[in-house]
Amino acid sequence: MAVRIGVVLYFLAWAILFITGLVLNALNVNWNSGKIAQHVILVLLLGILQGSIYEFPLQTMVTLFKGGKLRENPTADCEHLSVLLNYNLLAVSKDDVDECFYTMFQVYMGNLSKNTSIVLVSATPDEELRRYEIEVRNQYRTLIYDELFKEGVFFVNDDFAQVPEGRLRFVWFHYMRIPKMEFVRNHLHNICDQFAREFMLIHRKSKVLRKCGQYQDLMLLSMGDDRAYTYTDPALYGDMARPYNEPLFYDSEDVENIYRRNFDYTLVLDADTGVPDGMLRKILGIAAAHPDKGIIQPAIKFSYSEDDTLYMKLEMLRQKIYEPMTNANTELLGQCSFFGKGLIKNDIYINNVIGTRENPIERVPIDVLSHDTFEAAILKPYYAGSSYLVEAPCFNYISWNIRETRWNRGEILLAIYFWRRTFGIMMRGLQRLVQRRQFNKTTLRTESKLDFITAYIAHSALRQMFMKPILLICVFLYIGTDLRYPYVPIFVILFLVIVFPKFAVCTFQNFHYVLIETVASIWQFTPEAVVGVVRIARSLYANVIKKCKWVPQRSVEEHFKKNNPFLSSLKHLWLYSVISLIAIILLALFQPDSHLLFFLLATLCLLPLFTGFTSLTSKLETAKKVAAKQRKQLESFDSVNINRNYEEVWSTQTSYIPMGLYYNPSPYVNYAYSSEGIY
Repeated sequence: MAVRIGVVLYFLAWAILFITGLVLNALNVNWNSGKIAQHVILVLLLGILQGSIYEFPLQTMVTLFKGGKLRENPTADCEHLSVLLNYNLLAVSKDDVDECFYTMFQVYMGNLSKNTSIVLVSATPDEELRRYEIEVRNQYRTLIYDELFKEGVFFVNDDFAQVPEGRLRFVWFHYMRIPKMEFVRNHLHNICDQFAREFMLIHRKSKVLRKCGQYQDLMLLSMGDDRAYTYTDPALYGDMARPYNEPLFYDSEDVENIYRRNFDYTLVLDADTGVPDGMLRKILGIAAAHPDKGIIQPAIKFSYSEDDTLYMKLEMLRQKIYEPMTNANTELLGQCSFFGKGLIKNDIYINNVIGTRENPIERVPIDVLSHDTFEAAILKPYYAGSSYLVEAPCFNYISWNIRETRWNRGEILLAIYFWRRTFGIMMRGLQRLVQRRQFNKTTLRTESKLDFITAYIAHSALRQMFMKPILLICVFLYIGTDLRYPYVPIFVILFLVIVFPKFAVCTFQNFHYVLIETVASIWQFTPEAVVGVVRIARSLYANVIKKCKWVPQRSVEEHFKKNNPFLSSLKHLWLYSVISLIAIILLALFQPDSHLLFFLLATLCLLPLFTGFTSLTSKLETAKKVAAKQRKQLESFDSVNINRNYEEVWSTQTSYIPMGLYYNPSPYVNYAYSSEGIY
């Protein structure tokens, strides 16, 4: 009841602020100066714009009132729960494969237990890359076997200091009562072999529903259905439908290993998402305490490295500063967004999102990109803020902009389904007009009814996205408008969005960090009135023609790592600088009093400088030097730890065998890797 009252007060305060702001904007206009139509439009747009940003001061007030201190989530015993850690990949290069498998290995070994398995679901189309994925999987299996065998021998010798604490407690202590000789002769190989086999790779046949379809099919395989029955109806999905009863995955031992395992949970992860050592158990404990929740959403924290760029550190700083606001507001609303990376309870998800073969539901639209918004709206995730996953922040402003463009396209697709009788009809009409015979009309099989709070959370990104064109229109409407206090409305907006939220999180300890973040935000986000509009235009265009080619983030980052960051920034942003410079000259000649527009154009003109500077490390080194150092470290890791054949592994292991104990190796050689290929 207390939460419900708090929510009512929250939205009541929002309505009061909106009406008050609208009245004050109207009073600020000198209506006797003429241009009534321009003034009316300005007042209305400012009201909409300010109304959208009032959630920032309201969230700040909630944080000040409730406190942003993280509250520990309740946990319960989770020994009985099984979990499948799921990575999803569509690789375009070997670097993609290497990065994903390296992350998988670290996560698997850091959270190893008898009820934990890990699998990469690959949608990679290139045959050579798919063979490379199998090769790398086998390399890591050899490494897993090697590491665990050594630990097992240390365990037998009671040399517990040589074994990581987590694996000692949750793996090896289960075998404490087995006599040492029997353990080495009859159990050690099988234990190491079994854990190595749980490091898996499967290849999906279809690309339907992209990443979301990958883990949906994985859940169905785990539950005992290995043939397609979802998204197979051409009447609903046209050319996007897949054949009914088509195998979900290409046949392999790993597919057979997952089939009918009936995992309780699937932890969905991206290729660069890590799970800190031992954190999986904490997440599962929270899930055990909330068995009715379909999604447990851990916090997402950015990983840290001394070689990170200034932009990456700025992103980490922002996350840390705003974390208390996230904690306070998710507690107030009683639910949160789904970030596309979280713990999913398989039976609840299947029953509410996928459906059965006899009664398919298919609540996620087949062409949607932001699938997590629909999943969150249906399952209302529980925010497990006392646990967390880690991932790397965007490398620099350019890669952030690419990601935002991709997300904007996803949000526009969401809007088509959220408001299908208005915005949806308009967009489908444009698609039909432009695509002509290639237009493929899709229909949602089962609509989701959103309650007020769920809709508020689901529409959050759309609200923020469409603030940018409204802000740009307001800035232009300021030219020639007679206001008593012309810059007050815009400065109020900037103050409420950038400065006021700091009141809830600023302390004597972090004051200098808050100041740095505020200055950087003004420099980075003021041009968003222009750059954000371009981003939206590109996203709309891509949704209309459905043939837009995006530049991969990795290729951009690699380009920056190989070249001068300032020149690379100019390569991507020079047009903004040139146009803004020309506009500044024209304004100086014809509208010298347009100070607000001058400020906007100045920050836009200097955007390449911001991008180039923040692409350096904190030591002001270029990413090229850092990349060379990282490549050397990775090559060292590969050559020492991975590229070892079975005979080398075995010769190392035999030196650890306690005196008097004999072990006869079984044909684990099938997983070994040599310079000549796979045995």
